[in-house]
Parts: sequence; structure tokens; C-alpha cells
Amino acid sequence: MKRLLILFIVFLPWVMEAQVELSLEDCILLARSQSTEAKRAEYALKDAEFEYKLYRKSMLPQLSLSGSIPAFNRTISKLTMPDGSEAFVAQSTGNYSANLSLNQVIPFTGGNLYVTSGLQRLDVYMDKTTTSYLANMMNIGLTQPLIAYNTYKWQRKIEPVAYQKAKRTYVEALENTALETIGKFYAMLETQQRLLLKRQNKANSDTLLAIAEEKRALGKITEDELMDVQISNLNLVVEIRELEIELEHNRSTLLQHLGLADTTSITLTIPEPVKVPSIDSDHALSEAVSNGTLELEHQRRLLEAQSEVARARANNGFSVNLNGSFGLSKSGGTIGAAYSNPLNQEQITLTFTIPILEWGAAKCRRQQAEAALESESLAIEQEKRDFNEELRDNVRLYNLQAAQLDLMSRTIALSEKRYEMCRERYITGKISFLEFNNAQLEKDNAQISYLQTLQKNWQRYYQIRKLTLFDYETGKKVE
Repeated sequence: MKRLLILFIVFLPWVMEAQVELSLEDCILLARSQSTEAKRAEYALKDAEFEYKLYRKSMLPQLSLSGSIPAFNRTISKLTMPDGSEAFVAQSTGNYSANLSLNQVIPFTGGNLYVTSGLQRLDVYMDKTTTSYLANMMNIGLTQPLIAYNTYKWQRKIEPVAYQKAKRTYVEALENTALETIGKFYAMLETQQRLLLKRQNKANSDTLLAIAEEKRALGKITEDELMDVQISNLNLVVEIRELEIELEHNRSTLLQHLGLADTTSITLTIPEPVKVPSIDSDHALSEAVSNGTLELEHQRRLLEAQSEVARARANNGFSVNLNGSFGLSKSGGTIGAAYSNPLNQEQITLTFTIPILEWGAAKCRRQQAEAALESESLAIEQEKRDFNEELRDNVRLYNLQAAQLDLMSRTIALSEKRYEMCRERYITGKISFLEFNNAQLEKDNAQISYLQTLQKNWQRYYQIRKLTLFDYETGKKVE
């Protein structure tokens, strides 16, 4: 049904020129599906998804083929002759090679396991061309830093948190889009209602002006009293024209935000108050920790700061690396000879580096990283306190506004009743035009104040939804 509604509203200007009534829920739905802000949020989420996929794929085995076909070389080189003497000899060679390599990182240790296989052919062009082959049938090797910073270990901790945060950020962005929609919706709705009230007042003013002119002709009111009615009537004309211009501007702004054609003719319906009468602040804080982006952002920042401490401690100049390999290889004048009765080849190397004199640079880097971690921890704690205070303030104000709306509804009813009474009393000459005008202003202001409080009611609710990513109407997490 939601998709049908969107399609109906989007294509309506091409189907018929009719006035479309939109509720606040309709506008939020449209903005979440086709506004510029929503599309940007979607692209940001896709970018984060690709980033996470790249990380996951980098942990999988990587298979590659390399080679040269051919590598021709003609040069003059100094060679040692059979009798031990040296001479410059012209050489012409052709080298062909192909190598298949399979690599797998070891995230837990930071090492790299590889398996390779390759074949080389060497052609020596002299009086008689000589061809030989070298077959590396299999070579299994391991490169393992024993004392070093493990990049893969920290990626396994940071990347999932960053991706989870990106998904929640997308939901948060849609809630923020709803907040922007509420602001633009009520900007147009308030202007629309002000214009409606002014037009009603103008119609009433025309009637009162005709009555005032008759009374003046009969000498029942003074010229000053008639002029007050005339001035009020003219002021209403000016105010109506100004509101019409303002309404057109706000309408265009809302349509652009919703992704609708500027020619779409819309009117807005006054929303009901949010159906949630009150929100418990402790429950809101709990949901914010479970669902919100701030907790994940803090986790990511702490992990990155801890990673830098680990890097500074590992990169202290002292390192030990283990390299080992086992393979089977053979050379021969033909391919068959190169692959028959292969010879074993083993290699193991343990390398180390010990700093002798580095003037405390490693210690300085470590202390710098530890200080940065402490500073980040303090900043996070302060942000948590500020966030909790902001959320509690929003909940407190929301609960207050929700209670005020009922009182303001009763105020509207009383002000309208008082207005009707003052209108009748003015017509019968019992009160002055100034008293009647004050009653009219109070009636209008009561309705506009109700709309403004209703706007704050919806904005506070969606602000709380954005901070907690929890729908208090359904009692479920916002997905």
C-alpha cells in the first residue's frame, strides 16, 4: 500500500490536475523513499557495504598467475671461462616463465601461507640453440612475524563494528530525513492555516464593514469607529497577499524535499498528536545503548586508539621474523626430464633486529599513543554524559508537550466560543471594535499556538526515535 501511495502521488500530475491532500505520514514516507537526503544515505550505506566486502574478501585465499612470454635478452656480459680466465662474451637468450601462486593470510598470527608452482624455459642462442627447463613443481612456504604489530587481528575487531555502525547510521539518516520533513511540513501547514484564518476573518470583516457602514449612515457609530473597521479590512487584504506568497514558497520547498514535481497541487491535513502519551527516560537510554550509533562509534574509536598503542609497542625497533619453505624442483633439457625425479629443497630463516641506540624514540611513540588512548577515553565519557543529558531533556520536553496539547485544545474551544460571543455583542453595539478584534486575535493565536506545540510534539518524538532508533508506537527497534 505504501508503494502504491508513492506511485500515485508521483505520477498524479501527469494523470490529472487535482488537489492532493497529504498527511504528515504521507510526506515522511515520500521523503524516506525519494528525497535527496535519503538517496545520499543509501549511497553511503552501499559504500560501507563494499568496504566491508573488500575486507572480507581480502581474508580469503588469493590465486594469481604471473609470467613472461617471452623475455628476450641480447647483451655482452663478463663471464668466467673454463680455464678460470674472464672474457666479455656476447649472449642472446630467451626466457619463458609461468608461475601459479596461492596466498592465504593468517589473521590470528599475522603471517602469510603460500603455495607456488612454476615452469621456466631458457633458450640460449649461439652457434647451436640450447634449451633447458626448470620446474618448481610445488613450493610451500610460511612468512611469520614473531614479534610485530598484527594488522589483521585489529581489522577483525574494527571492521565489523564499523560496518554495523554504518547500517545504523543509515537508519538514523532516515529518521533525520523524517525530522527535516516535519519542519518543512509544518512550515507550510502553519502558513496554510494562517491564510485560512485570514480569509475567514476577511469574510467576517466584509460583513462587519457593511454593518458598520449602515450604522454610520444611521448615526449609531462615529466616523473613527468606521475607520477602524475599514483599516482592519484593508490590513487583512495585505496580510492575505503576503501569506499567499509565503505559502507558495513553503509549498515549493516541501515539494522539492519530497522529490515531487513543482506543479503538484497539494494541501496538508492537520496531524493528530503522537499516539505515545509519554516515554520513560531510563527505557530510552537503554534503547539508545542497544540500538544507537553512538555506542558503536565509541567502540570503533576506542579500538582504533588501542590499535595504535599496540602498533607503538610492537614497532619498538626489536623484531623477529620466521621464514620457511619446502619445495620440489628439477631442471632438464625437456619438460619430461624437468618433472621426473624432483629434488627436495628446504629453507628456513630466522631474522631479528635489535635496536642498540635509538634515543628513546620507541618509548616516546608508545607514551604518545597511550596518552591519545586516555584522551579518547575521557572524550568518550564526556560525550556519553552529554548524550544522556540531551536524551533526558528531549524526553522531559516531549512528555510536557504531550500533556499540554489537551489543555491547548480546550483553550481553542473556549477562544472560539468567546469570539462568537464578542462578534454578536459587537454587532449589537455592546462592545467596541477593539474588544472584538482582540477576541479574534486570541482565537487565531490559540489555533496557531496549538499547531506550533503539535509540531514540537512530533519533532521531539522523532528526535528521540533518532537518538534511540526505537519506535515507541510499535514497541520495536527501528529497522
